[in-house]
Amino acid sequence: MKFQCLGGFQEVGRNAVLLETGSERLLLDYGMKVEEQEIPIQPKGFIDATLLTHPHLDHSGMVPTLKAPLYSTAAALDQARLLLLDAIKVGKIKGQPERFKTEDVERLKENRVTYGQQFEIGRALVDVFDSGHVPGSAGFLLDAHGKTIFYSGDFRLSRTRLLNGARFNLKNIDLLFTETTYAFKEHSPREDVEKKLIELVKETLERNGTALIPTFAVGRAAELLMVLDSYGIKYPIFLDGMAKQATEISLRYPELLRDHKALQKAVEEVVPLYSNADREMALKKPSVIITTSGMLSGGPVIHFLKKIYGDPNSSLIFTGFQVPDTPGRVLMDTGHYIDEESKIDLEVKMNVKYLDFSAHAGRTELLEFINGISPQKVVCMHGDRTKDFAEELKGKGFDAIAPGNGDEFEI
Repeated sequence: MKFQCLGGFQEVGRNAVLLETGSERLLLDYGMKVEEQEIPIQPKGFIDATLLTHPHLDHSGMVPTLKAPLYSTAAALDQARLLLLDAIKVGKIKGQPERFKTEDVERLKENRVTYGQQFEIGRALVDVFDSGHVPGSAGFLLDAHGKTIFYSGDFRLSRTRLLNGARFNLKNIDLLFTETTYAFKEHSPREDVEKKLIELVKETLERNGTALIPTFAVGRAAELLMVLDSYGIKYPIFLDGMAKQATEISLRYPELLRDHKALQKAVEEVVPLYSNADREMALKKPSVIITTSGMLSGGPVIHFLKKIYGDPNSSLIFTGFQVPDTPGRVLMDTGHYIDEESKIDLEVKMNVKYLDFSAHAGRTELLEFINGISPQKVVCMHGDRTKDFAEELKGKGFDAIAPGNGDEFEI
């Protein structure tokens, strides 16, 4: 048995691991770095199956280029299809290389699995665990030829208003692949972050401003709607962009949510926006606008930003990590919204804030997770400081490594 590191090692993004059991060749995720247009190493030869942990493009973005059967939860597959089709549209607008076509997305050989289910791929047994990252996200436990291998994907142990958190009931794991995104950072308690959001929103509305909240479509938009509804914001709340469809998909799977009724109630209270005329209406009075994209790399948020960038009474509230070199990160660092393609450089006078609504495990949760299952070997991936974290784990008695892309190991 062996595994090959195709992407996501000593970096965040384009996750891809090729696992060869001796009788099966399995891909664990197959993503891409969207902003940089970096793709993983292409696996050689026949692939028996691909296991997709969740729909975010850094895990799913190159899946349509494969012909292998695709295994994931129903919610993750529905969300992945939404994001992949949008990626095609955005790629055409930005003149990016065409990696796959709409028909490739439509022809995905989907095999829908559920939490707690065990299924077979050849001689390998696969168990599905709730990873608590976004609705439908999963970690996969593989049992092949006497070895147990767990691939965590992205995960969060503690609950949010939307999800209950990961349910990893694991023991006797030989090999663990773990994300390490926030190996050296703690997240503030969710309740504190929620209160800060409400404080910022109320202050903005009382100034007769607009609280513009760029968000990730999958999971994050739904959580924000629930937070706002729970605190009884009495001003209009609007929902725009792909966040509408993504939230609708989450509602289709009530068994995945911590409180399906609370999300349904929150959605019933908001006003969806579909056109520029709708958006102009939303800006005429103090309101909250939740819209994509979360990093200002496209979507309706740009329409709103161009209209109110000079309004000091309005707020721009980021609720997700801003990847370096994205327009959102540039704005946070410089105070300017810059779109080089359109030759736009706007000095933003709005009140710009960042709140950590991360769906990833922080440092304490990562250590708790690894200590709890005490695997024979740990492979650190999906992080900027995987080598440092692996060295720290070694100091705690773990056999830990932080390989690079292209590396190959025997199990």
